Amino acid sequence: MLFPCFALFTCDKSFRLVGPIVRGACFADRTALRVGVRLRTQVDSRLWGKQAGLDRAYPLVCHLLDTAAMAGALWDVWLEGLAAERAAAETGLSPGELRQLVSFWAGLHDVGKISPPFQVKVPELYEALMAGEQDYGSGKVTDEERRLHHSEATHRVLPELLAELGYPSGRTARRHVGHQVAQILGGHHGRFWDSLQRGALTAPRAHCPALGGGPAWDDQCRAHVRALQRVTGAGALTASLPPALAVVVSGLVVVADWLASQEAFIAPRLPAGGWAADEDDLQAHWKQSVMDAPGVVRDAGLGRARLTSATSFSGRYGFEPNRLQSSLASDLPGLVDQGSGSGLLLITAPAGDGKTEAALEAAAVLAEATGSTGIGFSLPTMATADAMYERVDAFARRALQNDAALTRVHSMAWLATTAAGSAAAESSEADQVLSGRRSSTEAGRWLHGGRRGLLAPLSVFTIDQALAAVLPVRYNVLRMLALSGKVLVIDEAHAYGPWMHALLVRLLEWLGAMRVPVVVLSATLTGDTARSLLAAYVRGRGEEEEAPAGTGGLQLHYPGWAWVDADGSVSRPREVPSERPHRLRFQVEPVRRDLEPSNPQHRLFVIKDLLRPVLDDGGCVLVCCTTVSEAQATWNVLREWLAELKSQEGEVPELSLLHSRFRARDRAEIQDGSEATFGKHGGRPRHGAVMVATQIVEQSLDLDFDLVISDLAPVAQLVQRAGRCQRHRLHPDVPDPHAARRPRWLSDAHAGRPTVDVVVLDPVSSDGTFERPKEWGAVYDEGLLLRTSRLLASSEERAFDVPRDLQSLVDAVYAEEFDVEDLSEDMERRLASADAERLAGEAAEEQLAAMVRIPSPRGLGKDLRRLSETSVPVDESLIATRLGADSARVVCAYEQGESGWTLDEAGTLPVPGAHGPQRITRDEAQLVAHHVIPVPGRWLGEGAEMMPRPAAWEENAVLRSWALMPMRRDVRGVWRGKLKPGAVAYGEDGLAPASEPDGSAGEFRSAEDAAQPGA
Repeated sequence: MLFPCFALFTCDKSFRLVGPIVRGACFADRTALRVGVRLRTQVDSRLWGKQAGLDRAYPLVCHLLDTAAMAGALWDVWLEGLAAERAAAETGLSPGELRQLVSFWAGLHDVGKISPPFQVKVPELYEALMAGEQDYGSGKVTDEERRLHHSEATHRVLPELLAELGYPSGRTARRHVGHQVAQILGGHHGRFWDSLQRGALTAPRAHCPALGGGPAWDDQCRAHVRALQRVTGAGALTASLPPALAVVVSGLVVVADWLASQEAFIAPRLPAGGWAADEDDLQAHWKQSVMDAPGVVRDAGLGRARLTSATSFSGRYGFEPNRLQSSLASDLPGLVDQGSGSGLLLITAPAGDGKTEAALEAAAVLAEATGSTGIGFSLPTMATADAMYERVDAFARRALQNDAALTRVHSMAWLATTAAGSAAAESSEADQVLSGRRSSTEAGRWLHGGRRGLLAPLSVFTIDQALAAVLPVRYNVLRMLALSGKVLVIDEAHAYGPWMHALLVRLLEWLGAMRVPVVVLSATLTGDTARSLLAAYVRGRGEEEEAPAGTGGLQLHYPGWAWVDADGSVSRPREVPSERPHRLRFQVEPVRRDLEPSNPQHRLFVIKDLLRPVLDDGGCVLVCCTTVSEAQATWNVLREWLAELKSQEGEVPELSLLHSRFRARDRAEIQDGSEATFGKHGGRPRHGAVMVATQIVEQSLDLDFDLVISDLAPVAQLVQRAGRCQRHRLHPDVPDPHAARRPRWLSDAHAGRPTVDVVVLDPVSSDGTFERPKEWGAVYDEGLLLRTSRLLASSEERAFDVPRDLQSLVDAVYAEEFDVEDLSEDMERRLASADAERLAGEAAEEQLAAMVRIPSPRGLGKDLRRLSETSVPVDESLIATRLGADSARVVCAYEQGESGWTLDEAGTLPVPGAHGPQRITRDEAQLVAHHVIPVPGRWLGEGAEMMPRPAAWEENAVLRSWALMPMRRDVRGVWRGKLKPGAVAYGEDGLAPASEPDGSAGEFRSAEDAAQPGA
């Protein structure tokens, strides 16, 4: 029997004999696929992918090929060797096959641009498309259809196309392997779209007419998909990706897209006129993209940190290891080799016991075992991150084989002088990423701005940058990607309350699922808290129990360390004797605030009295205040007092002030001066020195004072502050570098152990009982303050042995049954009320965290939309705000009459960009960064007076988020600006409430605004 054949002239005018006519066939590409005969529709090069800022439109297929090549280069950086083998093992594919798939998927990310709502964005190109030979339909696009974003279009069209390539399909999105890939790619603008319903999986255009009614839209989607599959050599995915791997792939696709969208990358690659996008053209473009991509990745600072193999600890760090460091160097490699190679290491030890070097050495061991791309060091505040940056930098110079990028990253709350200047400067010179306005802005922040460091192989960053990975914020998958390739060190883990702890627990679950090696450091961590961190990491591998086997009853040692392998096995906790045993004595001084400062019971009078030995015999003293406002007020009073004494008696101690609310340049100078005075190699003034500071000095800063005077704080914070007292005097075998300048009034050693004294200013009412000052607001929980007050009062004659007694001291304050003698009935009632309020607050914080954080890897399942949705509004500043941080930044602009606006009071530094649209230069961006001041975000609310940002600032990924506050002279010639809390001025004490017209001290309208810790 003879079957009629059908001859078809395809779009490229070539003649093809397709085969016998089959009932129901309509001879479109899709029908040919169904009967096993393939018609190859040629890619239409008129479909554009990038246009703005270019001489002519860039064909979509070129951008897809570029992105696929870029993804392959990124894969080679982030998933090289062992990491690639582990990822492949989770899919049943070889590392090479999985690399091909990821490259293919990345290329598919913009397939949704083959749709009328996108192509119509450039009317003249759309008209030319409609006038061609292919049937793109009527060309009409309704306002409703224009709302379809191309990323959603990608999500909608791909499940059907991937099913045709052999991806297992199901009747629901959960069972449809291609749908998971489509959802990953639909999320390349930072948010994932809702899972598709049954009908939309198999007939996308019937359920979404905006995808295009003419057959050419469908044909071209298939043509582009087939072209990408051919050049990448990708096969089919036969089972869904595990959630952790799906998240990593999502982040990689985003970065690949951004790198391939840079104007400087695209411009020289624009095809010449008449480029036909035939097979030879596509292969040539692909070959060039593959050649160029590694260099683009390298130039973006996204390489690997390759560590040298140190012959010994001293060979890497320049000194012999202490007991803690020796224990880790001796035992950890064996535990890592016996297990999976990855896991969580918890190190607990007092301040000054060498935890940083211990962590770096452990990170080096783990990086080598797991093939990690680098090391990330996270800390709670800008000051701690800045201090750690220098130490990690020194480590990098000794330990790296190559020149890996080392950067520091702070949130909107904390940006150091050099980091701000570098970020702003790089943004001023950065190539524009050609994408939508919002995406272009975000890409600038990650590739050239303040967030670039997270992706760098070596980085030091504040913890909020990592915790944002588990909030449903835009591009949270990028943070997951950044963390997935590193060994993550989490320092000062004791510094977080219930809200932050809940987020940290969820982050550790994800890190466990991604098998990211983690090192957690803490000086004061309750046993229950420590065990909860270990358990969270183990749960990440799929355990359902709240406390997986081996973690619930784990008895930790202080000081010491514990190792939990990523496979769930728990090692025997190690106990390590401290090399700096000493005694810690708290001297409690009741103080009042409701009296005249001249009254002997007033807080300021007591501080002056405590400083009198310094006047006579020198020495260095830290006065640690609860809020910025109180630190400023204390410093001003002491300045006037010392000035008066100097006029009468001659030499007096030097006085300094440190808090967060200084211009970045001024703060850097203050911190450098602090190191020069109180640091390990500091030259202590002969007549003594006093520093007034906020709790910014608690962590990581290597400063040494002879005495610490502190406002009452929870005992864990007091122990941290005690770590700044005589820290270089405590090692029995290491000479004290400050011995010649130690004052005679220091406490003598007892049984060969030095005694560290901390004076605690206990706020009391007129009847002598504890009363939390209204000026403190909610900086610290009242119940913990009350418990600490009573505990210290009951043990005032006692000197605690460090480190032996520290864990029990911290646990006692947090104990469910507070066991302190001589509590009056009234005090018991107050304590019960405060505890109830604290527990309710903690429950509320935990509930808030549960409401806003993303699901665990196990809880996520296969619906990535849950990474983007939340029942309450969430943005990244939420973390900084809950941590008590200053989440906005202000630059003061001084009005100079006809001369315009300047950054300085003297009128010598014009505000860059204020007088024209010209682009901000690198030097100008750094100049602005030197003058930025952190403030609470709410201070920019209603009532604040801000200037419009110059147009040139809007083009800079860093400067566009900074506010410009006009400063004008008042009748007395004092420069004043206005924030929501009230009038402000900038002076030697930083940004503070402006003085009243009569010269009296100014203050903010609300206690809440005054009660800012300023860390």
